[in-house]
Amino acid sequence: MKKLILSFVAIATVSLSSFGQAPEGFKYQAVLRDAGNIILNNQAVGMRMVIQQGSIGGTAVYTETFATNTNAYGLVNLEIGTGTTTDDFTMIDWSNGPYFIETAVDVTSGTSYAVMGTSQLMSVPYALHANTAENVINDQVDDADADPTNELQDWSNLPGIPANIDIDATDDFSGDYNDLTNQPTIPTLTSELTNNSGFISSPNDADSDPSNEIQTLSVSGNNLTLSNTGGTVAIPAPVLNNLGGRSGLCAGSTNAGAGWAVYDATTIRVVVNTSGCGFTGTPKYFTSIGGLGSHFELVGASAIYSPSANGFSIYIKRNDGSTLTPADAANGGWQINWQGIGN
Repeated sequence: MKKLILSFVAIATVSLSSFGQAPEGFKYQAVLRDAGNIILNNQAVGMRMVIQQGSIGGTAVYTETFATNTNAYGLVNLEIGTGTTTDDFTMIDWSNGPYFIETAVDVTSGTSYAVMGTSQLMSVPYALHANTAENVINDQVDDADADPTNELQDWSNLPGIPANIDIDATDDFSGDYNDLTNQPTIPTLTSELTNNSGFISSPNDADSDPSNEIQTLSVSGNNLTLSNTGGTVAIPAPVLNNLGGRSGLCAGSTNAGAGWAVYDATTIRVVVNTSGCGFTGTPKYFTSIGGLGSHFELVGASAIYSPSANGFSIYIKRNDGSTLTPADAANGGWQINWQGIGN
């Protein structure tokens, strides 16, 4: 007979099956391989399972056989307790362990079984153990007398119960608001509301013209005005630079994907025109690059070249040094966002 290697799965992953009172059982899985460690898939096999008590080779308390088939992965799935047997699985006292399970296999699907190994059931099938405990007859439990009626207690006779506990269910709240007494009066009309209760029942804004309640906000130069005698405030002047002189702030961006020219095989440049700001001297420029995509791969967008009152230049390239063309800028919609602070 072929030498087999039996990979045990079930011993570590026993799953219980509940069938009510009878029959009982638990899942068992194993993978069958030949001596070359090749899985025996889709093969008819005979298996004999023996549950031993106390130790390996101990008392055989239950023996059963199966005629089954491995699946495409060489796996057999058995329900221990449901095979062919003359024993009674329900008579196993799971509390009186330890228990071991011996596996024997005939790869010809016969009954010439070869023992492949024995492993301990490390976890008692608790549902089966609990079922054994459930079958204990209460009359065998010693509670100092044989009178079952004195196990019952009347709530009113329990010690320590406060005397003022309401046990009359007839006066409990039904859950219906209409069953409550002393219900508050809830106003349903505006005329029933009074100022004493915190409500405005007679609003009066000195006239009945609703149009004069609307005001318009407008800006003219440095003045912010609210219509309908709302008043005018002056917008704060531009920030002061660290030299203490007044400075102007101007910002803008180049057209997306436009204005880029070749500088070399890996670099493109764009000239940013700031003449519309009216700077009288070279301001401090701050830049970043935006676009529809891939501009995170670029370097140089914050390096400013040839700054003047009327503009500056930006040179960019890819961070990996690969080829870059104005067409790439057009496809990515790249643009230079800038701010200028100066006189």
